[in-house]
Amino acid sequence: MQGIIVFIIVFFVVVTVHEFGHFLVAKKSGILCQEFAIGFGPKVFHKKIGETNFTVRLLPIGGYVKMPDNVFDFNNEVSPYDIKKGMNIYLKLAEDNKVQKILLDVTNDVDAVKIQVNDCDLTYKLFIEGYSNGGETLEKFLVKDDACVVFSGMEEQIAPVNRMFSSHSCGKKIATLFAGPFMNFVLAACIFVGISMVNGVPVDKPIIGDIIDNSPAYNVGLKSNDVIKKINDNEIKSWNEIRNKVQETNGNELRLTIEREGRTLEYNINPKKETLSDKNGNLKNTYTLGIKVKYEKNLIYSIKYGLKQTLYYGGIIFMGIVGLFISLIKGIFSLNQLGGPVAIYEMSSEVAKNGLESTLRWIGILSVNLGLMNLIPIPVLDGGRIVFVLYEALFKKPINKKAQYYITIVFALLLLILTIAVTWNDISR
Repeated sequence: MQGIIVFIIVFFVVVTVHEFGHFLVAKKSGILCQEFAIGFGPKVFHKKIGETNFTVRLLPIGGYVKMPDNVFDFNNEVSPYDIKKGMNIYLKLAEDNKVQKILLDVTNDVDAVKIQVNDCDLTYKLFIEGYSNGGETLEKFLVKDDACVVFSGMEEQIAPVNRMFSSHSCGKKIATLFAGPFMNFVLAACIFVGISMVNGVPVDKPIIGDIIDNSPAYNVGLKSNDVIKKINDNEIKSWNEIRNKVQETNGNELRLTIEREGRTLEYNINPKKETLSDKNGNLKNTYTLGIKVKYEKNLIYSIKYGLKQTLYYGGIIFMGIVGLFISLIKGIFSLNQLGGPVAIYEMSSEVAKNGLESTLRWIGILSVNLGLMNLIPIPVLDGGRIVFVLYEALFKKPINKKAQYYITIVFALLLLILTIAVTWNDISR
C-alpha cells in the first residue's frame, strides 16, 4: 500500500510540475488552454476553473495541456467539435443575444434554443446557423469568443483562431514547449537545494565528520572534527586526497598526523578491506577507515551544491539517452535499458523504505529524467514539436499540415507500442 501511495505522489508531482510549466507560459502568451490533464484515458475527476478544465484521468502514464492547434484540423470540415450539418443542438444566449453555450447533450433547460445545424464556424467567423421552430425558421447566431461547448457532462471553451497555439509567434511557441522540461529542472534543483540546506554540504577539507562504530578509526581513537594533516609523510589538503591515499595503500598500515584542538597527534591505523561488485558484476577490493566527510550548513553553498547535483544527475541521464540511441544504431538495443510505469512503481516502493529524503531525491532524479526525455527531438515529445517550430522560423512557413499530422500519428503509435512492450518487460522481470 505504501508503494502505491508513494508512486501516485511521485507521478503526480513530477507530471503536474511539467504540465504547469506549459500551462503557465501558454497563458502568459495568450494561448488558450482548454484542458490541464494528469494521466490519460477516461476522466476520474474534472473541474472547470476559468477557461480551463482541470482533469485527472485513469492511466498514470503522463499528462498534457490541451492547446487547440489548427495545424491538426485540416481534415475537419466544420469545427474541432464535430458539429455537422443536420445535428440537433441547443444554444444558450447571453444578454446581447450572442451564443454563450452550445449544448450537444439533450437538455430540459427551457431557456435553451433548439436548432438543427445548417452551417457553423467556431474558429474564424464565430457563428452558428440553423433551423428553429421545428425546422421552419432559419436563423443565424453570432457566437461569443469565450463561448463553451457542453458535451459528455463537460464544458470546453471554443478556440478562435487568434487563441490557437499555431497562431502565435515562434518565440512564444518555443517558450511554451520548453517550459515543461524547464520546470522539471527547476523542481529537481529546488529538491536538491532543500536537501542540502537541511543536511548541510560536504566539506572538501580534510576534516572528519562522523566515525562509524567498530571501524578502524573508532578502534584507534579518532574523533569527529579531527583534521587530517598528513598520511604517512604526504601532506593532505582535501577529502579526496584522503580517499585516494587510503586506496593506494592496498590495506597496509597508515600513519595519520592529526590536529585536534591545537594539538598534533599521530595514529597508526590499518584500513578495513571490503569487496564490492560493480554494475557488470565484477568484484573489486576497496579500503576504508570508517570516517565520514564533514557537512556544514551554508545557504550559498547549499544552492551551489543543489545546482551541481542537478547537473550531475542530468549528465548521467543525458549520457544514458545518448547510449540508448547508440545501441539502436549498433543493433544491440534491449528493452532492459528502459523502465516504464511498473519499474517506476517498483523503484518508488524501494526508495520509500529509506525515508523522506530518499523519496524526495528520487522525485528530483525522475524530474530531471522527464525533462530530458521530453527534449528528445522526435514528434509527440516537446523536443520534436520544438524542431517543427524551428523549421517554421527558419523557412518562414510551417511544415505541411498533412505531413506534420501523419508524422506525429506514426510516432505516437510507435511510442504507444514501445510503452506497452516496456511495461510487459517490466512485469516479466
